[in-house]
Amino acid sequence: MTLRHVSAVVLAAALASGCATTSRSADPAAQVRRSLAERLASQGDWAGAFRAADALVEEHPGDTAARLLRAQALRHGGAPVEAEADLARVLLEDPSNPTAHEELALLCEGASRNEEALVHHREALRLAPESARAANNLGFALLARGRHADAVPILEKALRAHPADVRLRNNLGFAYAATGDFTRASRQFALGGTEAQARHNLGVAYERGRNLPMAWDMYLAAARLDPGVRLPRSNLVHLSRELGRPLPPELVEPAEPTKGAP
Repeated sequence: MTLRHVSAVVLAAALASGCATTSRSADPAAQVRRSLAERLASQGDWAGAFRAADALVEEHPGDTAARLLRAQALRHGGAPVEAEADLARVLLEDPSNPTAHEELALLCEGASRNEEALVHHREALRLAPESARAANNLGFALLARGRHADAVPILEKALRAHPADVRLRNNLGFAYAATGDFTRASRQFALGGTEAQARHNLGVAYERGRNLPMAWDMYLAAARLDPGVRLPRSNLVHLSRELGRPLPPELVEPAEPTKGAP
């Protein structure tokens, strides 16, 4: 899936701080700083989370919770080699840590180590079978590899446990569509967002299946339902070239005024 297409939340970044067996320093000051690092991570301040976690690891090298937080911050900060080294250390000390496996899976995805990524996605879900995030990550990974039929039961099972999770619902919709079941796909998209979002996602599914006229109709409906959202419009511009169709007048962007024009 290209970024041009995305309107549903898909592959989830792992943000949790590990499982109950993860070693944590008992030092009260370290606990306060770890809480700060966790809060900064939850707010998306990965630079701040790195500084806090890095200081903790330097002072308490055996604190695997802090090391896991540092690995997450390193991944988000674009330092995959260093992040993987920290994750290897975490898994050496705590091989049953599902979050460490999730993080390593995401690193492997970024490095195109596809089969290794699947191993860690599966292990994360095995260790945390009720985790919607782990199920969504594995389901999405299978979808990305064209293994749509394998993704369906994983996403279905997770959605039964987490019926309000829109990531699972929309990815299940894409999985259904990829297997040719657009009726069930449409139902999941309708339950997973606004009507405009549902039409757009259905358009993405039709475009992936190379049914471009249906994709056009869905994108057009989405653009008319919510004119303020640019994604359906940009997808229509792309399809207009492939189909040789002009954009409807109300969707044509006004031309930029020429410099110096009154």
